[in-house]
Amino acid sequence: MLIYWIWLATRPAVSGRMKAGLLQHFHDPEDVYFASKDAFNHLEELTPEARDALGDKNLKEAQKILEECTRKDIHILTYRDAAYPARLKNISDPPLVLYYKGKLPDFDGLPLIGVVGTRQASAYGLGVAK
Repeated sequence: MLIYWIWLATRPAVSGRMKAGLLQHFHDPEDVYFASKDAFNHLEELTPEARDALGDKNLKEAQKILEECTRKDIHILTYRDAAYPARLKNISDPPLVLYYKGKLPDFDGLPLIGVVGTRQASAYGLGVAK
């Protein structure tokens, strides 16, 4: 379910590499979500802060993101979706979740530019991105 992908993607203090390791170990985000705190103890790459973040089972933030995406007609693509770009899977720290509007371009066949930044961009940052 998407809510668990979003929950895992938004865990503070859990790096992209840690998330990838969790998916290898537990297979999917739902299994990570339902894992007990003890289940994370033998995963040496997890910091104490990451273990605490994974122990927070509150889905309110993830639910809010899902509702906002629905309201704004924003689509969600997860790392395991067939349409997830192969180019992106090949970077060292691929995002678990992609958000997009409209139709997906041919990520693997066309030159593309991605812009990553803050949600509270300055006027200068918005102008440069545009």
